[in-house]
This record gives sequence, C-alpha cells and structure tokens, in this order.
Amino acid sequence: MAFAKKLIGEQEVGPGPVEPGQLPEPTEIACIEVTKIYDSCSQRLCLDSIPPAIIVPTITNPTFGRCENVTVTLVSPPGFTLTPIPERPGFVRVQATFQVTYDVVITNTSGDIQTLTGLTTTFTKDIVLYVPEPTTAIIKYEAVAECLFGRVNVGTPTTLEVIIGVWIIIKSAMDVQLLIPSYGFCPVPPECVPLEKTKKWITTNCGSNFRMILP
Repeated sequence: MAFAKKLIGEQEVGPGPVEPGQLPEPTEIACIEVTKIYDSCSQRLCLDSIPPAIIVPTITNPTFGRCENVTVTLVSPPGFTLTPIPERPGFVRVQATFQVTYDVVITNTSGDIQTLTGLTTTFTKDIVLYVPEPTTAIIKYEAVAECLFGRVNVGTPTTLEVIIGVWIIIKSAMDVQLLIPSYGFCPVPPECVPLEKTKKWITTNCGSNFRMILP
C-alpha cells in the first residue's frame, strides 16, 4: 500500500489490516459527517420475459450486435412507497418500479451498423427494510445492468429479443454526524511512483519476458 503511517506513541498506524488488540488508544473523539446505512439488501435479477420489440431495420439481414448505455432509474412518480409494518416496529414495506433503458446495436455480415435507441423495460421491487424515520428521502438505491442475450428475428414484423441482468442494492441511509475515536488527521501521502520507474523495476527484477498488467 502507498498509505503513509502515523506514529501514535510508540506504534505506527495507517490504513490496512490490523491484528486484534493491536490498536493504540485513540488520541481524540472526532465528529465526522458520513452516510450511515441503517439497513440494505441486494438482489441479482434476470429479466428474461421482456416482450419482443418490433423494429424497422435499415440494414439487410440484421443480427444482434451488442447493448450500449444500459441504465436503471427509479420511476418517479410514484417513486418509493413506504408502508409501516405494525407487528415489526421500525420496519416498512418498500415498493418501487424501476425502468431499464438501453440501446441496441444491430449489424450484418457486410459490416453495416444500425443503433436502436431508447428501448425500455421495467421491473418492480417489494421488500422489507428497517427505516428509523418513515420518509421516502431515506431510501436510496444503486443498480447496474447489462444485456446477457440478444436476437433479431427477421420477418413481418422483425422483432428484437433481449435478456437483461440487473444487480440492485436498496438501502435506508441518512447523512449524519457521528462521534468516533480518532488518531487525528492522516499524514501527508508518500511521493507517487512514476509509471516508467515501475516498468523499469519490473523489467530489472522479473525479466524482459514478464507480462506487465500496466497501460
């Protein structure tokens, strides 16, 4: 690691793994502003029931090429809907609809390309989370998606089929001020190692046939 270490008493501390019981006593109690996660869950989804989209190819004998610009957004309104669960104080039912927007590139053996933009599909989530305050502002999400399969069915009409994989995290989180034990500010980082110096070290120490995983 390139992190610099800080001397606390007779012990050096810095970011990285530590052995149990090997931390020195903190030097202060600090108030920091952070995002506190109260509860979260994640799920991998396979959207394999997307209705075929009717397309109008401008190239001959089109085949599926790839998906581009795949994004996942919350459909708002209504956004997140929270319903308290009476028998579980602090927990709520969270419901939401998400939209996946994507572009598809189709091609043919001649190298012709056509991009179909703004294709969409949706999926819903109905989950339970711990929420200290029943307000939709506390619910956050992160999601990534990609095409797992695609096919062009040439005919009358010509249709496009895709299967999309989604990984989504939904959480209850708030920006808060926390008191934490601290060792003060981080020390000034060490000098960066130039890339050329790193390449020279690898060649010198590992031989000229070493396959570098560097740009």
